[in-house]
Amino acid sequence: MRDKKIALGIVLASILLVGSAIVPTGYDVLFADEPIMLDELVDYEDGYELDGEIGMTYVSSLENVGWPYLVLGMLFEEGVDIEPAATEELDIDVEDLHYQYEMMMIQSKIKAEYKAREYMDDSPDLTLTGFYPAYFEPDWKYKNMIKVTDILVAMDGVELESYEQLDQLILEKEPDEKAVLSVMRDGERKDIEVRTYPERDYYNNTFLGMYVEEVFELVEDERISFNIEEIGGPSAGLMLTLTLIEKMTEESLLKGNKVAGTGTIEMDGFVGPIGGVKQKVIGADLAGYEYFLVPEDNDYGNNEEIAKQTVKGEGLSIKLIPVGSLEEAVAELKKLPENK
Repeated sequence: MRDKKIALGIVLASILLVGSAIVPTGYDVLFADEPIMLDELVDYEDGYELDGEIGMTYVSSLENVGWPYLVLGMLFEEGVDIEPAATEELDIDVEDLHYQYEMMMIQSKIKAEYKAREYMDDSPDLTLTGFYPAYFEPDWKYKNMIKVTDILVAMDGVELESYEQLDQLILEKEPDEKAVLSVMRDGERKDIEVRTYPERDYYNNTFLGMYVEEVFELVEDERISFNIEEIGGPSAGLMLTLTLIEKMTEESLLKGNKVAGTGTIEMDGFVGPIGGVKQKVIGADLAGYEYFLVPEDNDYGNNEEIAKQTVKGEGLSIKLIPVGSLEEAVAELKKLPENK
């Protein structure tokens, strides 16, 4: 009888362990990982060889993990954080979240090529085709009427030509006021009636309950190619741009140094904040990078502060270079010492 009870206990424990492994905890586990060298992933035909190394940082993660993996993740010593699952926080399916990440990377490549060619006094032919949904307020009751694959092209019958125009159309409305959004869905135009968010934002402005990002199309330079797959998000923008500039110009910005970094790149050259700065700085330091380009603190994020706290708290040797624009990033790299 005693042996049967022991055997039954083992079976029940096994069932609980296996079951807990597939039950989501509502948390993501973020890991520090080594940067990806961009030399072979960003190509410019007949361009110059990199005199040094540029690393694109990223964060490895386990999404909405089961309990055993959550516990195992906590056992890692360096660069691990446990955060509320993005899918739970945003109330979004993992497939939709990954689609948004993919769209962000596509647009990052377009912006990187545009800014690099602009740096070379080229005039790329760029067209705004609409806006894709990047974030929904979880309690905006109309969010399920919009698909992440929709492209917003008009509001209240007004064709959208810029982000500023869309913003102004929203600001002119009151909270909880009707708005008709025209979207392209599966190749067809569809009008969707929603209402603005019922409360004003932190700045006392009306907002939609859905935040969007531009969708650009670019007449591409056939000499430029990006061989980056299975990595999403907007945080590679700055480093992709700098890699292209380095390959397009005879003068080396790197001068034999190993430089990693992160940050979005916008059409006006603004470098924006991203997530996972702690893991990215630690990963770059572990991989032996000497310098780390980080978005400077602004109204949109405190990447610089987090990076400084990480370097100090973890005792890292990597040197931080805060930048707010592509122009600043280029200027700071030109200041680097020769490292032959």
